[in-house]
Order: sequence, then C-alpha cells, then structure tokens
Amino acid sequence: MNKKMLVAFAATMALALPTMASAGSNDMDVIVDGHAGTETRSVAVSVADLNLAKSRDMRRADSRVTRAAKQVCGFVNGSILPVTDDYRTCFGQAMDGARSDLSNMAQRQI
Repeated sequence: MNKKMLVAFAATMALALPTMASAGSNDMDVIVDGHAGTETRSVAVSVADLNLAKSRDMRRADSRVTRAAKQVCGFVNGSILPVTDDYRTCFGQAMDGARSDLSNMAQRQI
C-alpha cells in the first residue's frame, strides 16, 4: 500500500467511524449502499438528531446521505480523474435507496 492509498484509507475511516459507531443505535439510521464493480460498501448515516418533517432538517439529512453516497462509491475530493459511468451508476443507486429510506422515516415522524 503506497502512501497516497494509506492517506485515502485513513481519511475514509475517519469519516466512516463516527457514522458506523452509531449504526444500530436506533431506527433513525439510513444505510447507504454503494455497488462499484464487484465491491459493495455501506455506511450508516444517523439522522436521529433531525426532525424529518421539517424541510430544513430533511435538506440536512439529504446532504449527509449525499456525502455518504460519494464516499461508498469511491469519490475522492480534489481528484483530477473524470467521473466514470460506474461511479454515476453507483451514486445514483445509492442515492435512490437512501432517499427512499429517508422518505419512509419522514412519513413515520408525521
């Protein structure tokens, strides 16, 4: 593992650990799954601190989910590599599933 890969891995874990630590803590976690090639990654995103019936909090939840979808699909900030079709597919599917879960959670809070 070269230094660049090690730094990327450390950054990924630093982002993932806080969300993974809260996974399973209650039913207010959105699981974001990304399928890139033959690899599947998942991150639990907590929305327990948000009231999904409020549009402001729903936007915050969507922002968290978007960041998680980018993470599980392999997006690297500052990358000069072009976005691939595989990434677009992964990101789209991850967002669709997570937004569906968010919508169901919002319905339960009403």
